Amino acid sequence: MLRTKLDPTYDDLPEQRYHFPRTYLRQVDAARGDWIVYYERRRPSGDLMKTGGRPAYFATARIVDIIPDPSEPDALIEDLRPFGHAVPIQRHGRL
Repeated sequence: MLRTKLDPTYDDLPEQRYHFPRTYLRQVDAARGDWIVYYERRRPSGDLMKTGGRPAYFATARIVDIIPDPSEPDALIEDLRPFGHAVPIQRHGRL
């Protein structure tokens, strides 16, 4: 799972690249070629265009490569597939 927003304020483009701290390099490298799930920490409803509220999963994508960077590397992303609606991480207080 990678945390981001559909419209991030950070240096991410969820459909193309995911900028991450070097401390996660081993985990991201292990996911190279695999599908990941994007989640957002706060989303009020299933509407993908709203922000804030409860944490939710909102898309899948595939990590195809990693670009080294002296400060923080980027994972190259392909095949972004947004869900039709956000999926709450918790339902009725349970994971």
